[in-house]
Order: sequence, then C-alpha cells, then structure tokens
Amino acid sequence: MSFDDDIILTRAGYEKLQRELNLLIQVEASEMAERMAEIRSEGDFAQDSAFFDAMTDKNMLDERIAFLQHILNRAQILEDDLDPDSATPGDRITVQDMDTGETFDFDLISGVELAYGKRRGVSLKSPVGQALLGKKVGDVVEVEVPDGKVRYKILSMSLIPDET
Repeated sequence: MSFDDDIILTRAGYEKLQRELNLLIQVEASEMAERMAEIRSEGDFAQDSAFFDAMTDKNMLDERIAFLQHILNRAQILEDDLDPDSATPGDRITVQDMDTGETFDFDLISGVELAYGKRRGVSLKSPVGQALLGKKVGDVVEVEVPDGKVRYKILSMSLIPDET
C-alpha cells in the first residue's frame, strides 16, 4: 500500500464521511429541491437574489456530494494495524517530548481524513507524521516544527479507537 497518493482512511473516518454523504443526499438535497421548486413557483425570478443565492447553495452542495463520492470511491480503508510493531497509518502514537517531559498522542491519518473527515490528528505527510512513520516503541525522532526542533520518544502505539 502506497501512502503517497492514495486516499487512506481509517474505518471510523470512512464511516464519518459516509454519514455526511448520506445526510447531504437524503436530507439536504431534498430540502434544496423543495427550496428551488418554491422559488420557481413564484414566477419571474431572473433578477431575484433569493434564486441566485439558492443556485449558489445548490452548486456548493452538489460539489460537496461529488467530492465525498470521489473520496469514498477511491479510499483504501485501514481495517487492521498494518504493522503492529511500527508506526503506520491508523495508529495512535504516544510520545514524550524529550525536553519538557510532556506526553502527547498523535493519530496518524491521511490529510484527506484530517481535512475532510474533520478528525484531529497528524497528517502522514506532515513533518511529525513523516518522522513517526515506520518507527518503533523506544525510538527517538527529531522533528523540525515551527518553534524549532523537537525530540520525541515513542512510548506506545495502538490502533486509533473508533469514535461514535
């Protein structure tokens, strides 16, 4: 499985996007159709700002539906931990900052899931994500972040728990 160009989603991320798509198609598209029918029934709407606003909203809805369909059709779903001994997409990595002693959890997910699945985590392509990929418990990684270089020791890793 390539992590560069593929759309990789956790099962929870996939299901979240699928729920959004279903809501858009089953509820919002129906409401939009009713709104458009109501505007059309009022007669001459060539200069009506409500019509143009509705058309803009409909176009945005159609684009979001098409985008979600594209993502879900191309997605590779992570069902299992690809490698339980090293950091892979779909893992929650617990690290300790070697300078401050603070601990953090990083969920390794694709940028698509992060941006469009509205989940928290760290992108596989981000500096932190890239530094963690393939590492094992006990490894220390050094990462350039906006505030400078940080060193993290990997304390544990597990699959990201499902969100409900």
